[in-house]
Amino acid sequence: MSELDIEKLLSALEDDNNTELLDLDMKKINIDKADILSKLELPKTQYNDLLKKLKHYRYIDELPGMRYGSYIRWISIKDPEKLKLTTGGIVCEMKVGDNGIVVVCKNNFNRFFQFNMPETLIFQKLNEQELVLLSALDYINS
Repeated sequence: MSELDIEKLLSALEDDNNTELLDLDMKKINIDKADILSKLELPKTQYNDLLKKLKHYRYIDELPGMRYGSYIRWISIKDPEKLKLTTGGIVCEMKVGDNGIVVVCKNNFNRFFQFNMPETLIFQKLNEQELVLLSALDYINS
């Protein structure tokens, strides 16, 4: 490991936001993604395409797992005939609404939009610190 990698790893370990990742590794993250996507009963090509697009993302099923400022993509499950992975956005706000938790995001064009968390499958992009930490955990566990 280079000196730069060690510094990144130490920084990732000191970040309190990464504590929930200590119980995970890339294998577990990929299994979770595969399991949730398989429940959609998509054609094999579409399923594999989604897995490829979500390579450095993890499935978020609870509010504590989502971070402000993180980039997320989601699939609306309101209409099973129209399952599509969005281009996503940056999490700006999470609030409690009449239909559960509402997530407010901003896209690349600085447009704000919101969606109901219970009506979507959410995938959060792993940042550089998380990727370094997960690769170290994978190395330790192998």
